[in-house]
Amino acid sequence: MSLLLKNVLVVDCNSQSHLKQVNLLIEKGKISSLTGKSAKKEIDLTGKIVTCGWFDLNANFNDPGFEYREDIDSGSKLAQAGGFTDVCLMPGTMPPITSKSDVGYIIKKSNQSVDLHVTAALSEDMKGENLNEILDLIDAGACSFSEGDMPIWNSELLLKALQYTSSIDVPIFQNSRDLNISSNTHMHEGRVSTNLGLRGEPPLSEELIVQRDIEILKYSGGRLHFSKITSGKSLELIKRGKKEGLSITCDIGLHHLIFEDNSIESFDTNMKSLPPYRNSVHRKALLKGLKDGTIDAICSNHRPLEQEVKQLEFDLAEPGNISIQTFFPSLLKLAEDIPLEILIDKIVNGPRKVLRLDPVKIAEGEEAKLTICDEDLNWFFDEKTNLSKSKNSPFWNMQLRGKVVGTVNREFLTLN
Repeated sequence: MSLLLKNVLVVDCNSQSHLKQVNLLIEKGKISSLTGKSAKKEIDLTGKIVTCGWFDLNANFNDPGFEYREDIDSGSKLAQAGGFTDVCLMPGTMPPITSKSDVGYIIKKSNQSVDLHVTAALSEDMKGENLNEILDLIDAGACSFSEGDMPIWNSELLLKALQYTSSIDVPIFQNSRDLNISSNTHMHEGRVSTNLGLRGEPPLSEELIVQRDIEILKYSGGRLHFSKITSGKSLELIKRGKKEGLSITCDIGLHHLIFEDNSIESFDTNMKSLPPYRNSVHRKALLKGLKDGTIDAICSNHRPLEQEVKQLEFDLAEPGNISIQTFFPSLLKLAEDIPLEILIDKIVNGPRKVLRLDPVKIAEGEEAKLTICDEDLNWFFDEKTNLSKSKNSPFWNMQLRGKVVGTVNREFLTLN
């Protein structure tokens, strides 16, 4: 079927049509023209913007094992509504994603609107002791390896993993956190944590692991991806490593670019995050890292949780929040400081660069992976509009500006 998207404004800094209004003609899953005249299905999108399809590098859909929080079906619908044509899922399920059948289970459940990619567990049962069957998992479709929300604490395991994967060009994802320093902490360590009487996690917890891992990478070779970085000093270390020619990439969770540790002062447990929100000094350093290219990608860090572990005293509540459906309104908040086209590139080609996937752009002959947005549409995020099985969002019961109105994934158009 041919599809014509009329009068859309292109936001794609890699396209010759960037910031131009076009008529996108899609045929057989590819963009056949930017000046299309007619098609079997035509949609007038005057006032809307179109970007390349967004790619979420770090999300939890909790299937199998925690389907009451999210499952692949609800997560995929949520991802499409949030603007994502591709999502990379973390292995922290129950049981963890450790076998070929585990990987196949997820990939087979991809729907037509969203392509699912799999980060498999690096170690057996994610215990941090013995390497998984890396080659088997890659053959099954795994694109990367990590320990889920846990760090790779075992330096010997990381060394072996980097050496083993150095010839097969897949990244190892690291959640940099020293468990001895960060255990039983609830927020960023600083003035706010002292005033609130909460035990804080210092940035040192992250920085020590980043520094250790860079030294291991120098020795072993391979590809290392630092996930959900929060510290300005960590970014300095990563930037230096990149200049030395090391194969390092990193991403940042979207909420860490918006919220600071003072967001915790209300004791709203939906503001309790993993990793914790840092202070303004670190947040400004993260924004600078986006602008200068040190940060390769922005991820959702979508971590759905049931109310039983959220509606507790702050120090007892589990950290994490949902973020996919409200991703675009959050992105628009950042656009006040950083041009939207830079932010879009961090959720389009940044993640694809990390995983060594082909870049995408809005041009004739390119695969049709598109996200359609309305910057001025206001909507209310609550029980009626929430598509997740969980509701641990810092934007719960709030009026938001900006909404994804549809996606195209090759031949499949989905309107919201």
